[in-house]
Amino acid sequence: MQLIDVTNSYARKIRRELMNTPVHFIKVFTLGNSKVVFKKKNDDAEIIISNKLRPITEKEIEFVKEHLLGGKAKQALITARKNITEISLKSHK
Repeated sequence: MQLIDVTNSYARKIRRELMNTPVHFIKVFTLGNSKVVFKKKNDDAEIIISNKLRPITEKEIEFVKEHLLGGKAKQALITARKNITEISLKSHK
């Protein structure tokens, strides 16, 4: 598996969201047929994995967590639905 950065393809949408929300960092990746959106606000992180063709696999979820969250991957909260999965990491202040 490989995460491919396609952020430049979404430049307008990202610029609009950065201007209208408190998020300060957005990256968009592809993982095969799946799209991965990674957003950060201070120490909080949110990752959304979506696939219009099939459900997201556990293997994909673990791969994305490890690559984007690193050592904090075990602290992440996962909300999985059929074709979309949300991974959130909240800072404990």
